[in-house]
Amino acid sequence: MRHGRLRFVAPAVIAVLALAGCSGGGSGAARAAAVPAPRASTPEEDCRRLIDYWARAMIQGNRWSGLDWEQKGFSIDQHALHERIVAAARAEQRARGTEAALQLIDRQSREECERLRGAMGGGRH
Repeated sequence: MRHGRLRFVAPAVIAVLALAGCSGGGSGAARAAAVPAPRASTPEEDCRRLIDYWARAMIQGNRWSGLDWEQKGFSIDQHALHERIVAAARAEQRARGTEAALQLIDRQSREECERLRGAMGGGRH
């Protein structure tokens, strides 16, 4: 008996929910307007974010830090820059601790990605 009623109630509930979600009322329009537009980024910002993320992963021992440069999404130039920054950060970590190494990564990734205009090239400059 219970299954018989459920057979009629379930489609009715689905219909009510579908109508509520498809109504042309102002609430749906307000929600759509509240979604922020995507923000375009520069090659320098992309470079800085990418190198900063993976260099921090190396210093903090993230289990994904061993991926190769292509899997990390680096250009060849970004990979070379990443390797230099990680080497400097490891030396800083030994000398002054992890927090100092992370600060060095933040500073150097920002400076170098700006200097190299995103380091999007495939090799030597």
